[in-house]
Amino acid sequence: MMDVCAPYRGYNRPFVGRNPAAAVEAARMIEVARTLMKSEPELTELVAEVEGVEVTMAEKGFGTRVELRADERSGIEVADLERYLDQLAEPQKKPFA
Repeated sequence: MMDVCAPYRGYNRPFVGRNPAAAVEAARMIEVARTLMKSEPELTELVAEVEGVEVTMAEKGFGTRVELRADERSGIEVADLERYLDQLAEPQKKPFA
């Protein structure tokens, strides 16, 4: 019986299909998350202004679970993301039109 793994012996990387997988260094991310008592459409309008931050939202109970992520190399810190979540949680006063 033929040994099909013979060409790949000695590789320390996992296999993808027929070829050894290339080692990819993933960017390190910082992340904060919180459930806010606002609707997803309301938060989407507020989050549209953020640059350099990945935002994920999902309805949860009577609120919306908001996760903010940023690359460690972006200069953004966990405290910055926490402050931003605090701002999103504050009630927004809109004038009557």
